[in-house]
Amino acid sequence: MLRRCLIGGATVVIRLRFDRNAEGRVKGAVRYKPLPESMQPKQVGENFTPFPLPKYDEDLGYGPVRIRNVPDIEAAKERQRCRGVALMEASLYDDSHDEDVLKGEKSIGEQPSNAADPPKDECLAAPPQAPTRLAGEGLLDGYSASSDNPLIDRLQCNRSIGELIAQFEERPEIESRTAAIWDMASTLQHRSDEDLSRMFAAIVSPFSIDGGGLNFLSVKVSKFGRPYFVSSCLTSAYVGLVDAATVMFVQEQPWRLMRSPALFIDLLNFMALIKVFEPNKWFTPTEHAVSNRADYKHPRGTNSLTAFWGTGEELFDFMVELVRPQGDGVAPPDIFGLFTDEQLVDLLNGFSAVMPDGKAIGHVFNSIMGSFLQRVRRRKGEMLAANDLVTMERMYLTSVLSDANCEELLRHLLHETSSPRGPYFFAAVARSRDAILHRKALVLLQESIDDALGREDKPLLQALLESGSEFLLSMRDKGEAYNFAQKNEFDYRILASFEHFQAVAARLRTEAVDIATRIPSSLRNIQEQLIALNSTRTLRPMTPTGSTEDGTPLTTARPFKPMMTVLSQLERLNDMDSVFVLHSSFLSKSADQLISAVRRLSSGKDSLIVTMACLRALSVKSFTSPKRGEREACGRALEIVAYELEKGRVTLLPFSEEVLLHDAGSYCDEDLMLWTVAAYVARELPLVKMYTLIDKNCPACTPYRFLKGGHNLLVSSYSLYDKEAPLLSALYSKELRLVTHNVSLRTPVRDRKSTLYNYNPVRARFVYRRDKALFDKYHVTARNLAPGFSRGGLRHDWRGLGLYTPDHPQLPFRPLSILMQRQSVEEMDAA
Repeated sequence: MLRRCLIGGATVVIRLRFDRNAEGRVKGAVRYKPLPESMQPKQVGENFTPFPLPKYDEDLGYGPVRIRNVPDIEAAKERQRCRGVALMEASLYDDSHDEDVLKGEKSIGEQPSNAADPPKDECLAAPPQAPTRLAGEGLLDGYSASSDNPLIDRLQCNRSIGELIAQFEERPEIESRTAAIWDMASTLQHRSDEDLSRMFAAIVSPFSIDGGGLNFLSVKVSKFGRPYFVSSCLTSAYVGLVDAATVMFVQEQPWRLMRSPALFIDLLNFMALIKVFEPNKWFTPTEHAVSNRADYKHPRGTNSLTAFWGTGEELFDFMVELVRPQGDGVAPPDIFGLFTDEQLVDLLNGFSAVMPDGKAIGHVFNSIMGSFLQRVRRRKGEMLAANDLVTMERMYLTSVLSDANCEELLRHLLHETSSPRGPYFFAAVARSRDAILHRKALVLLQESIDDALGREDKPLLQALLESGSEFLLSMRDKGEAYNFAQKNEFDYRILASFEHFQAVAARLRTEAVDIATRIPSSLRNIQEQLIALNSTRTLRPMTPTGSTEDGTPLTTARPFKPMMTVLSQLERLNDMDSVFVLHSSFLSKSADQLISAVRRLSSGKDSLIVTMACLRALSVKSFTSPKRGEREACGRALEIVAYELEKGRVTLLPFSEEVLLHDAGSYCDEDLMLWTVAAYVARELPLVKMYTLIDKNCPACTPYRFLKGGHNLLVSSYSLYDKEAPLLSALYSKELRLVTHNVSLRTPVRDRKSTLYNYNPVRARFVYRRDKALFDKYHVTARNLAPGFSRGGLRHDWRGLGLYTPDHPQLPFRPLSILMQRQSVEEMDAA
């Protein structure tokens, strides 16, 4: 360290006393004590073996160790005795293998072939050689050591795809499914196209269309300011499967996808369901606060393990290149030569579903749509079959959903009269605002319903009712849509399709005329109408009570309780203290909170409103939800609501009243219908407290964030109370949410679930401890060990999965119930 000071114009160099001398650095540090002999370096021979490694072998060098076999001296001696025979067999095998290789090379030299051509044996790679089974591995059924076992100690899976799918479906534990997916990933190149299609169809069962993809969050970490969630090993297993598919389809076997249209479509469907291009959803615990752990790397490196994976990008780019059009914008015919018309539609739907916005890339859409239109023009004068028209309707709906309305297909469908239009056509027309098209489509919808009724085709009729109801809600003329729904009995037929609702539907059809007469002519200014109605009632003479002239008491009939619908019971709803509106997400775990809501109805102060859209969502979830608990809860909720409707305690909003209540010409699903009812009650029945029954993780819980449209200058915070404004304009501010209370009626018990059998690193360290005082005296044999269950106990079942665990025996899998039953029998015998 130098300090230069200006003293009298001269420069003086001052060396501070704690500076080290430059020469001292070269010489090194001074040691005043000589090193002892034990610390001096030792001279060792060339074949010296350090402790953890095995003895030096001339062939293998310092080879790998199978730790499982090291302590077993007798087995090692037996292997040494058999080693001479095994070496002789191996040398004989190598000689014969070399001869076969030479013969093959000679035949290849005689018959030259094009190296670019794919193999002709069904596009499959050659299966692995016959694996070597080692001694003591009889319990590893379905797995075997690799052919180069002494050098690479790796287990190979030789199980069929059916066994792996059965393991995935019958053993839903995380470890079992993870092992099955990794086994599938390691054997992709040996599977046939049919096996791969079966595999992709089976492993998407945990995912729903509107789910979070690979959202398998298991552990909450609260170490930093904001807690984050860590995924289980299932996420990495699915990512590994996508990476293995990328290697196989892009590098090893690039010809396979275009040779198998069904496999191409199934792969797109799989990528869409796991949300391969929305990885932030994989790490998002709730949809209200979307995580950015996948597409942003924090400067401190807290999310370095989850950022920028790029899962599936290379594979998707390769699939896009396969269908890329040529210079004229149309794909060559040989690309889609193996695709049928239906598969072309499925292919375009798959490319649309993979993208986050639900719209296919432009040149992909043009390529597939151009090929489809070429086929349509080729058959222009022919009589088309019903299936061909359904395929055309599906393609038109796909074009509408992609914001690329195909006018050519629409003209063809409007002028084709050989068969009535199907549900896909009306679902597509519902997204149009053309009044002339709506009038034409209404005539076609009537023809289609009459045809389905005449043929008694119930599935087609239900599909027509669903798409037709969406179409009627999009019409500008509410009166015309209401009359059409009443004429074709939409309320009765939709209700009768739900489980447990046949009696309710029959009763609603019986009382339809009476209900219609009680609906007010105008749905505005309800308070003024109720005041006028009450004033006319007070002017009426009182009805006689008591007895007649001859002294006989008057016999009054038991009061009849009509079917309760929202618009016909506005006077009763106005007298309530609070009104609850049900949402299907409320039943995501159990029906307990719905039961609590229903128990409040007998007081006469509370009412529960259930919309037809909510019943439809409950019915769909009761059959299609990937979660068993949600399926059971939704099925039970349907039974409860049907019973309470028959008793007259629940208020129903049937479809015909949905048409009258909602904003004309606007899209309305279950979420928007719930907030339409909430806005109407807050505007017209201001003294009634409004409660919504929505799950807190559902986006409909915060409508001002997720349900509003784009920025609109015509709405304000006063739109909720503006009689001229549409009801859903209240979603643009928090005013509606402020006067509506989202409640949970039965909060769960605060006791945490038992973590006794979870993996605990503190308890895991105790599993093999031998340093406790008086260990031998008080030790119970294998008290902390559960063979086959890892160190996490009963919730971490690794038995029979073929995982290489050298310190555990490989146990065959038996269901836990059988093990517990055997244990109880043994305890009874011992007693």
